[in-house]
Amino acid sequence: MTTRRWHGGELRWNAETEDWTVLAPGRRDRPHGVGRTACPFCPGPAQDTPPETWRLPAAGPGWRVRAVPNRYALSDKHEIVIESPRHDWDLATGTPAEVADVLTAWQDRHRSLRASAAQVVVFRNHGLAAGISLAHPHSQVAGLPVLSAGTRRELETARAHHRDHGRRLADEQLEAALSEGSRVVFADDHAVAYAPFAPVAAYEFRIVPHHPRPDFAASTEEEIHATAGCLRAVLAALRAELGDPAYNVVVRTAPCGYEAAPFLAWSLQVVPRLEIPAGLELATGVPVTTVSPEHAAARLRTAVGEARPPGSRQSRAWSARGRGSS
Repeated sequence: MTTRRWHGGELRWNAETEDWTVLAPGRRDRPHGVGRTACPFCPGPAQDTPPETWRLPAAGPGWRVRAVPNRYALSDKHEIVIESPRHDWDLATGTPAEVADVLTAWQDRHRSLRASAAQVVVFRNHGLAAGISLAHPHSQVAGLPVLSAGTRRELETARAHHRDHGRRLADEQLEAALSEGSRVVFADDHAVAYAPFAPVAAYEFRIVPHHPRPDFAASTEEEIHATAGCLRAVLAALRAELGDPAYNVVVRTAPCGYEAAPFLAWSLQVVPRLEIPAGLELATGVPVTTVSPEHAAARLRTAVGEARPPGSRQSRAWSARGRGSS
């Protein structure tokens, strides 16, 4: 049996799955204050956080986004990104510039936590079913000392595809979505949101730039703003169609040491928590969803279109191929 001490807990190796299990008893004490009146993340006398590690200042006094260590950390490299001083702010309702500020914070903290980590994970929980513990809008960045089995498998799959076909698997998936059209939710000249052909959950979607690169943290300001506008638009559509469901956002990016790997491309993955995994999923690890990605994309695409300003254009690349059926 293999164990590793890790930040007040343990990593235990599961020989059956060839993956690690995290034992983190300190996480039991984290607050569950979704309905609490005093918020530790709101500016003012109730604010109660460790000293900040990063700040995006406001034009006047105060801040737009700030990062602080997580008091109930999974590792010694685990931070909270407090996305706005406003308690009622959200990615789906903020301005594209505000959403871009959050993605900029993710980039900076990802770069800062890489030292001695095997991978840095950026994620956002929204809603109780997604694991949120405090209602104030926030996301998390955590450096892990090991690669998960899923990450190792995806690395090998991407490397083998690039070796055998001379191009990235992610590029082929994007081209297939654009060519078919029916799984595209949003597309402009810089970024695309589409439903995967084989989703892990109902209404899952991915956001990718038209010119992807392995390392999310190396994306240009233009790419970040384009991604932010795309993310905001589709999350607003998700809220309009499904009544603000719980979801998780994950930045899928190169693990540490693979930032220049030619076979990788970063993306944002959004997974709504509409269905509870049951026995089959537990027994086999095979996801089951009751909504086809084509149907989900059609509903979200309609909602995005209704919310877009008159005269706004879809991507030339997508328009040249047509939208496909819905």
